[in-house]
Amino acid sequence: MIGGAAMTTWTSVLSWKAIMKRSVMLSVIVLLALTTGSAQQTGGLEILVSSGVALPTSPMSFADYWNMQYGGSVGVGIPLSQSVTIIGAVEYFRFRLNAEGVRDRINTEYLRDTWLFDEVSLNPSAGPSSVATFSANVRISPSDLTGWLAPHLITGAGVMHVSLSETFIPTTSAISPDGVDISMTAQRSIRGGEETEAFFQIGLGFDVRVSDALGVFVEGRYVHGLSKGLGTSYVPLTAGVGYSL
Repeated sequence: MIGGAAMTTWTSVLSWKAIMKRSVMLSVIVLLALTTGSAQQTGGLEILVSSGVALPTSPMSFADYWNMQYGGSVGVGIPLSQSVTIIGAVEYFRFRLNAEGVRDRINTEYLRDTWLFDEVSLNPSAGPSSVATFSANVRISPSDLTGWLAPHLITGAGVMHVSLSETFIPTTSAISPDGVDISMTAQRSIRGGEETEAFFQIGLGFDVRVSDALGVFVEGRYVHGLSKGLGTSYVPLTAGVGYSL
């Protein structure tokens, strides 16, 4: 009976994830269809290109062990009105290992006290990690604040693919019994992995109108994955340009 209940629960979790992914993909398709239809009616296509960095916030294995590096996005927007724009975007960010953060999480004092080592040193290493997203978003600019400088709110949802590299932690321990130096090295690692999950995001930004066709913007967002596994979250800080065709 217990095995049957566990199997039922696991099946329910898998079904929930499948439904979530299908729902997000359907929402993206619907929004892109609306975008295409609006483009055919208005012809107001906007090309958006941006770059910047992303600050890891959760989980601990992401926030503490990885630092921002670089990234960017490419998007297509269609204005539905003077203040509302639908945007489809592809985004990619890369992260580098925070070796100091890994060292801070491993208690070398415990190793020294327990095994009576004179010195314990760590030298963590790992390849880059990355997050890639595909999203459908709504950008809202208050109509009474539009002009050459205007704030905007952006919110949306989509699919996120997270790739965390395995972190290798060779631990070198030294002891000097009777004045003879002896060192030992043990290889430890923190597992990486890949996961695809639904996510939502919300953020604020400012638009600077350079000309009728060209605009510059800065933006900060909070991105949160909906998986019960990694539940990856980060804060992209970007700057870019928008060109209206």
